[in-house]
Parts: sequence; structure tokens; C-alpha cells
Amino acid sequence: MAIEWEAVIGLEIHCQLDTKTKVWCGCSSDYDNSPENTHTCPICLGHPGALPKLNKKVLDYAIKAGFALNCDIHKESKFDRKNYFYPDTPKNYQITQMDYPYAENGHIDIKLSNGEAKRIGVTRIHIEEDAGKSIHAGEESFINFNRASMPLIEIVSEPDMKNSEEAYQYLNLVRDALFYTKISDVSMELGSLRCDANISVMHKGAEKFGTRVEVKNLNSFKGVARAIDYEISRQIEEIENGGEIYQETRLWDEEAQVTRVMRSKEEAMDYRFFPEPDLVKVVITDEQLERLKDEMPESKVDKINRFTTDYKLSENDAETLATSIELADYFEEVAKVSNNPKTSCNWILTEVLKVLKDTHKSIEEFTITSKELGEIIKLIDKGTISSKIAKKLFEIKLDDHRTPNQIVEDEKMAQVADSSEIEKMVEDVVANNPKLVEDYANADEGRKPRVIKGLMGQVMKASKGKANPTMVMEILIKKLS
Repeated sequence: MAIEWEAVIGLEIHCQLDTKTKVWCGCSSDYDNSPENTHTCPICLGHPGALPKLNKKVLDYAIKAGFALNCDIHKESKFDRKNYFYPDTPKNYQITQMDYPYAENGHIDIKLSNGEAKRIGVTRIHIEEDAGKSIHAGEESFINFNRASMPLIEIVSEPDMKNSEEAYQYLNLVRDALFYTKISDVSMELGSLRCDANISVMHKGAEKFGTRVEVKNLNSFKGVARAIDYEISRQIEEIENGGEIYQETRLWDEEAQVTRVMRSKEEAMDYRFFPEPDLVKVVITDEQLERLKDEMPESKVDKINRFTTDYKLSENDAETLATSIELADYFEEVAKVSNNPKTSCNWILTEVLKVLKDTHKSIEEFTITSKELGEIIKLIDKGTISSKIAKKLFEIKLDDHRTPNQIVEDEKMAQVADSSEIEKMVEDVVANNPKLVEDYANADEGRKPRVIKGLMGQVMKASKGKANPTMVMEILIKKLS
């Protein structure tokens, strides 16, 4: 009987907080858009006698992250020194939180492709500082300390995930939850969100976990999933071939799609943690917690549920609209003006997002306001313009400051809704298309709609697309009957 295996996976996510200044000093945190080593001072460079001071905004943002991930926020916590030498760590230690983090016992609920829901625990979140950045070029290495002491939070999950899909969903939902709070741009591409995966395998149903391997250098969401799949297969194959899994740190090689040894357990350093003597303990007040709770936005998950319930949208459409708070707000404002949520959704997902993609703009930069798009949809629903004319109006409105109603009036875009005028057009088309009329008369019920559609197209062409299509169809059926 073949042995069944299962994996045990936990993720450690580092998120840079988007504060204006660093965590312990007043240096600018805009480290990527500045000349190297210009955003530094004695504090973030660890000069003797320089004393750190906690950035209040960092604590506020960290607490918001804790709320977003359903954590318990501790009223008191403390900072510790994690001692190690590395060239891009100017103090030769990192200020972090070891045994008393500010947030613990959180969770995220994920939904899998088979429809099942699963809760993934968040063990803890703690505040710490980033290191500098090493740039390797041939036989030389350069260090940019602009990033040193950038504020980070580290989010440590419970080992609740069993496969790459669960890890991928968890990582995405954590990213979305943090993004909605506006505490970070959570970009793996830019390095403001980084992830390490802890992976082990064991016989299915076993009580004891296998030996854990940590995988670093995961630079994309898909890279995380691929690295997990590779490492699970590697460990199972190694054990089944009589080998042994060693506790070690491995790097993911994106080009070769394999993991490689970085350091073994024997090479792991002793961090010699001890309480940070230059910082007082962190005290969070009830007033601070209440203020930050009031500032918390509706979560993406809650927004999607509300869109599907209140506006009767599909889950896929609701999820796309909820990509950002700004896009979701734009939709709700359009729906309020138009009083037609479904059509509002369709216009945003097709016409609006296409323009944003083509112009590389955000919804905040879009030239048609939510009120104006709502008015365009109202014009369609009133029968003032057809959907086809509405698209022309939309194109004009992209670069025109006139109101939709004013453009329709100035450009004479309103539909022809005079029944006598439409009847005259229908009569002309019927007279000029005897073959189609004969086909309609001889067609069975299944074919009649296709024939009448051809006649309707002729009427719309004659009216330059302005005839009310509902009236055209009604008069056509009446004439042909």
C-alpha cells in the first residue's frame, strides 16, 4: 500500500508600512526615489549614543493591520534586539519584538477552488525595522542604507496550510486586507511585501510534523506557489529514496524553478535576543484603539458580500469592483445616480476599465465622474439614447467638459421616438427589401427572429442609429404581420 503524504505550511510575511518617515528617526522613507545613502542619520546608521524613538504613525498603522487580520491587540508590548552581523545591518542588530508582540491570535478565512472555506490562523504580528539594501555587481558589492530602519510588520501564520493553493489564497487575502487599510502599497514587485515559506511533509494522519525547511527569495505570488509545490515534491522524493530532510534555509531560484541550500541548521546564528534598552515599552490606550477602529474601512470581503446581496451582482463582478476602495466607491456612486446597479457594473467593467488600462490611469484620474456616467446610463434607460449612441457619447465625454445631456442636445444624438417618423422608415425598408420580407413570411418560428433582425438593421442604418430600437421592432412586427 502506497504511503500518503501531507504537507504542513506556514508563511512569514513582511510588509513595509507607508509612513513618511522611518520607524526610529525623522529620515524620509522614500528610499527608492532618492540618491543612494542620502536618507540616513546617526540613528538609522546606529552611531554610538544615537537614541531611537518610535514613530507614532508606525504604531497606528501596525494596529490597523492587527484589526484587518482579526488579531487581539495587546495594551502593552516591548522591543528587543536581535543580534547578528550582516553588511547591510549598520547597527549589527535589528530592533524587533520577540516574546511580547503587540498583536496575536488573528485569522483569515480563505475560499478554495472547490468551494470549501478554511480558516488560517495568524499567530502574531510584530513591529521591526528593515535592513539596508545590498547591490552585487561582479566582484564588488555596494550598500544603500536609505532602506535601513524602514518600518516593517512581520505577520506569522499558524502552520495551517496544506498545499500551494491554500498558501496562495491566504497570501492574497492578507495582501488585500492590508491594502484596504492604506498602510502600505503591498507590492511584491517593489519589495514592500515579502514572504518566506516554512514547509515540511509527514505521513498523512501523523501527529508529529516533519523537519521544517524555510524557503526565501519569493518575489511573486505565483513564485510562492511554485516554490511550495517544488519543495513538497523534493522532500517526499528525498525521504522515499532513503534520504533525510535537514532543517535548513533554502533560496528559490525562479529561473531554474528549484530551491537551493542557503544555510543549514548548524550554520544558523544565535541571535542572543535581549530587551532593547533604548526604547520604553509600548503602551496602547483605549482612546487610540477606538480612534483607529473608527478609521478602519469596510473590508474587501464584507464589501464583496454586500455587493452580491444588495446589488445582486455576481461574485466575480463584485470582486473586480472591490479591487480598490476607490473603484468600489465609484461604482456605488454611479449606481446611486443611475438607479441601475447591473448596467452601472457592466459599463465600469467594460468601458471604464478598458480606458484606464489603455491610458495607464487610476480611477481617481478618470475624466468622467461617477455622476456623469450615472447620467449617461439614465439617458439609456429613459430611451433618450440607445446603447450604441451611449458609447459614442462616452467617447466624446472623455475629453469634453459639457454635461452628457448638453452633449446629446448639442450633437443631436437623441433617439428618434416619433412613431410616425419611425413608421415611415419601416415602410421604406419593407418596400426596398422584398426578399427579406418574403423570407420572413416563409420562415419557421426559429428562423423569423434572424430575418427580422436583418430588417431592423436596415431601419437603424437609415436612422443613423437614432431610431428607438424597441419602437422599431414593435412597428416591424406589426407591418410584417
